[in-house]
Amino acid sequence: MAESTHCTELSGEIADFGSECPAKYDSCAAMPLRQHWLGAARMPRESAVAYVGREASALCFYVSMIDSEIYTEARQDNDRMWSLGDTVEFFIKPGTERRDYWEVHLAPNDLIMDLHIPDRARFTAGEVSWDEVVAASSGSSRRVEQTDDGWAVELMVPWTAFGLEAAPAAGAVWQIAVCRYNYPGKLEDPEHSSTAPLTEAGFHRYEEYADLTF
Repeated sequence: MAESTHCTELSGEIADFGSECPAKYDSCAAMPLRQHWLGAARMPRESAVAYVGREASALCFYVSMIDSEIYTEARQDNDRMWSLGDTVEFFIKPGTERRDYWEVHLAPNDLIMDLHIPDRARFTAGEVSWDEVVAASSGSSRRVEQTDDGWAVELMVPWTAFGLEAAPAAGAVWQIAVCRYNYPGKLEDPEHSSTAPLTEAGFHRYEEYADLTF
């Protein structure tokens, strides 16, 4: 049975990125990033926790990450950030009835990579090229800051990215995963983790994402 969480209505602003859970997300369930494919209780060496909620105009995420050595070689938006250093990734599939999903990457130097994948099978088979999915415009806004013991981000993805004018109706169910590449200072042996109960370390396995209920 898939893990699930509710998409709580948010209010207020984030005043302090150094807090464990900013007040804006107080009513949202904490989603720790784990290494489920290595065991249900397996945690990464450096922990991270994510929260998800909604505002009138956007789906919102906050992620706080312990990181003893922040590192990235990404230098511009839409670089292949997961191969260039520390990266947090947001996978959002707007319901099982749709084939498409968004994959948004953030790097600790405030760069973003937008991917809109119209069909996973066609993309994996090479029928949809990298150039066709990268540099899509979700219209997302973000905030990226370093904290006392790592870095933290807030990502706001507007409903218009999903072809909507407002949040989905109550009872709608989407699928989400927040994933992380944590590099130990060099581009080798990244530590992977995810909020989703993945049976393999493959972040595109959306059948195993958590359900997000509105």
